[in-house]
Amino acid sequence: MNKLNIILLLLWYILLINLVNVNASALTSCLAPVKGQTVYPNNNTFSTLIVDENIYVSYTPSVLVYAANNNDVQTSVNCAVKLKMGITARSGGHSYENYGLGGRNNVMVVDLTNINEITIDSKSQTAKIGAGNKLGVIYDKLSQAGFLIPAGTCPSVGIGGHSLGGGFGMASRKYGFASDNIISMEMVDANGNLLKIDNKTNSDLFFALRGAGGGSYGIVTSFVFRIHPTPPQVTSMTLQFDINQVHQLFNAYNEVGPSLDNNIVLSLSLDTGILSIEGLYLGSSKNAKNAMNTFLSKAPKPTSSEFKQQTFFDSVVKFSYLSSNEVKNPKHHPYFFKAKSFLVNKGLTSQAIDSIVDFLKNANCNGFALFDLFGGATNIVDDTSSFIHRDVLYGIQLLSSWETKDQSNKCVKELNDFGKEFQSKFTSYFSYQNYIDRDLDDWQTRYYGHNFKRLVEIKSKYDPNNLFNFPQSIPVKV
Repeated sequence: MNKLNIILLLLWYILLINLVNVNASALTSCLAPVKGQTVYPNNNTFSTLIVDENIYVSYTPSVLVYAANNNDVQTSVNCAVKLKMGITARSGGHSYENYGLGGRNNVMVVDLTNINEITIDSKSQTAKIGAGNKLGVIYDKLSQAGFLIPAGTCPSVGIGGHSLGGGFGMASRKYGFASDNIISMEMVDANGNLLKIDNKTNSDLFFALRGAGGGSYGIVTSFVFRIHPTPPQVTSMTLQFDINQVHQLFNAYNEVGPSLDNNIVLSLSLDTGILSIEGLYLGSSKNAKNAMNTFLSKAPKPTSSEFKQQTFFDSVVKFSYLSSNEVKNPKHHPYFFKAKSFLVNKGLTSQAIDSIVDFLKNANCNGFALFDLFGGATNIVDDTSSFIHRDVLYGIQLLSSWETKDQSNKCVKELNDFGKEFQSKFTSYFSYQNYIDRDLDDWQTRYYGHNFKRLVEIKSKYDPNNLFNFPQSIPVKV
């Protein structure tokens, strides 16, 4: 009987291996027309190519397809449908939950790195930007032509996920979120068709993608953005404060923040024993100081301050904390981390400030909190966009990091426990979807609010079989 069991087990293994080989062969054959590189797990470089920014979560795809053009993306989608495989797009590899690798194992990853066109039309003040471009490259190319888009400070973030989920950053109080500046897109849908999308053509998708489009509806391959002339000079601002004056500083932030000149973007940073503000003013240092006068009159006296007049691109370099060369040629800096997002409408109370200061002081894991001042153009309601967070005073990102994998469970639990209590007591109900968080309860409402039902209806129209899915994708039914 034991011998029979052993023989049956061996036969089962042989059958399993043959099925895997057949599946691998079918995948290789199906993807043969792809012009770009296809990398399988048996390739020596594969393991390094699936290391993205956050190494706390990791997944192993069945194949990486480095699409060279729209046709490659269409071929990939058709193969995924034919072989009943999961499929996802990766623009920059900065998804906080590594959804750019599918959020699970054994999916096809369409990496858009090589779809990196940037074509600038100075006359119409627009730019066609391939979805594989990183922010650093975009800033560099646009700056050379005298333009900018409002987007984030991390150069290696991909424009795809960043802009489809909102995209807050430098110049956002002046020009809105990155998603607000999207004029049109091209997207490969679940049928492998290349769709043109704007406010008149596939306008329901135009609504869904600008705010909830990261991976749920198809693979966006290019954007046309509205671009804005860079001022001759901008002014970067760095202000350091005594941590004991945190309440006075927040009082000034709460009171004066909403009325600050829209040329100003500020981010208050709270670390263990460190309290600072960094900001950018779209203009000269003289005008920056004048624009900051009211705020500084309410704030505690800084222990140090710097108003540095420079070019816009030099300010990008400054706030990236990297070299100019690396901003132009971005790369990942992988580490273990987990982040929480909170949105504040009326300013934190003294009790809330004490709560987050105490957490950072006593936490077992490294942590910091950023308080990005919203307002200005970010709070303009746009009915053609699914991005709902339009009445926010500031957005908070609370991030914990650690050194080794065996610390992960402890650090994540500590952050999750604090975050749930902090949000229930002190902030609005909502969170920012670009800081995506797999452990967030009722994420459907917290990210998308009253738009969620409409987003599901649009999903069921364009992807009824839920080809494009991950743990927090828009589903096909409520």
